[in-house]
Amino acid sequence: MSLLDSEIDLQPPSGMDWTGSRGVKIDMHCHSTYSLETLSLLPTLSWNPVLTPGELYDLAKARGMDYVTITDHDTIDGCKALVDERGDLPDFFFGEEVSAALPDNGTVVHVNVFDINEEQHAEVRRLRSNLFEMVDYLRRLGKVCSINHLTWTEQHRVLTSAQIDAILHAFDVFEGINGTRSYAHNAFVWQATRGWGKTLIAGSDTHTDRVGSTYTLTKGRNRQEVLENIRAGLATPHGAFGTPEKLRDDVWAVLQCNIERRMAEATGHWERLVCRTLRRIGKTLHPLVLLGYHKHQDVLIRGFVRSLPTLTTA
Repeated sequence: MSLLDSEIDLQPPSGMDWTGSRGVKIDMHCHSTYSLETLSLLPTLSWNPVLTPGELYDLAKARGMDYVTITDHDTIDGCKALVDERGDLPDFFFGEEVSAALPDNGTVVHVNVFDINEEQHAEVRRLRSNLFEMVDYLRRLGKVCSINHLTWTEQHRVLTSAQIDAILHAFDVFEGINGTRSYAHNAFVWQATRGWGKTLIAGSDTHTDRVGSTYTLTKGRNRQEVLENIRAGLATPHGAFGTPEKLRDDVWAVLQCNIERRMAEATGHWERLVCRTLRRIGKTLHPLVLLGYHKHQDVLIRGFVRSLPTLTTA
């Protein structure tokens, strides 16, 4: 038995139904080409996910999603682009993955916010330097917001017991299955929220074409009822977890897609040569980089587990 197996309760919460009960499905965490991705070590190097908003919507529907949202990083431009292209879709609502800071030490976590307009998006951006002020604002509006992948922070820090405790008090909805995070990382969320009466939702967190492989099951005859039911706790997470192999394949798919885009835009021989060189280097090195990443993630999750015993109950 591994350390993670012995220190994390890997069993799903008793209220989590794994049988695929009837209801409506929605992947509540997915990214389009409008998400801008960067590395903290190489901030000048950026890339975008693979699917356009329209492609993401069409694939989600083809995969059996009854409702669709897009949660790009700190922008609703992808949602706006889809509505501009397709009109007001009754089975679509705006989403955004907001980078918000804990006020005590600036640690950045990710929060999904749903059904917001441009004015509310602007206010969220203004408030995101203080996670709890932002959540209070969204609560007053009656918006659904969820804390994503609880064992991940932008600075790759372990949250303290006090920070996790504050998050547990602030949020009603937690991402119970993230489709790119491993089983143990998702199980940590179940353990942290057990006994608190929290609503657990799910999303693929796709940056490639895995939309709909992880989803939330809820009820509702229209998008407003869907969101109201999720707020009321009538939701369960379903679908696939992440694995190192899936992450490796997804990273390569994103890298290759972005290199091909830049090659198509290149105007000279040297630019195309640089792109081809980066493709060869990336194909060789990215599995090794990800191996190191996963080992570091195991270290981090052990730190999170050590933070749990001092937590108070709700």
